[in-house]
Amino acid sequence: MLTVKKTRLPLEIIEILIIVFALSWFMKTYLIQFASVGDNTMLPTLSQNNVVMVDKYFNVKLNTLERGDIVAYLSPKEERLVIKRVIGIPGDTVEIRNGYTYINGQPLYEPYAQIPVSYVFEPIVVSDNELFVLNDNRTEIDDSRSDGNVSLDRLEGKALLCVWPLSKINSL
Repeated sequence: MLTVKKTRLPLEIIEILIIVFALSWFMKTYLIQFASVGDNTMLPTLSQNNVVMVDKYFNVKLNTLERGDIVAYLSPKEERLVIKRVIGIPGDTVEIRNGYTYINGQPLYEPYAQIPVSYVFEPIVVSDNELFVLNDNRTEIDDSRSDGNVSLDRLEGKALLCVWPLSKINSL
């Protein structure tokens, strides 16, 4: 009886490893992923090398994204994952006057944005299946102001939680 248990142990370990691998692959492919912030464009909310947990399914596939959400998407210029804040959703008219953002003619309250810069962005309408995104650090303009709206096809998910460094763990 003792020898039978010893011969089954390696098989059980292999089965457990296969199950763990399959579950982690499924979660990373369809449910969550981790993304590193590559620059300081999202200061003061996120800084360079922060790692965020991205929900790839629930908020994106169920169309529950809202203004103010932080999203991860594949940059069309660099083909890398970038983190930005949703400002305009389909149907919105977005413009920036005197450094302040207006949605459908109304000023947008943005406590997360750094000190406004004197920047003008002519009104545009956000098309269906697109988002208008901005950096929290508005002095950096590698967002929808220079790159155009983000297609929902390029969207990886909604950032839910900053998980690294440990001193910066918080929900987003």
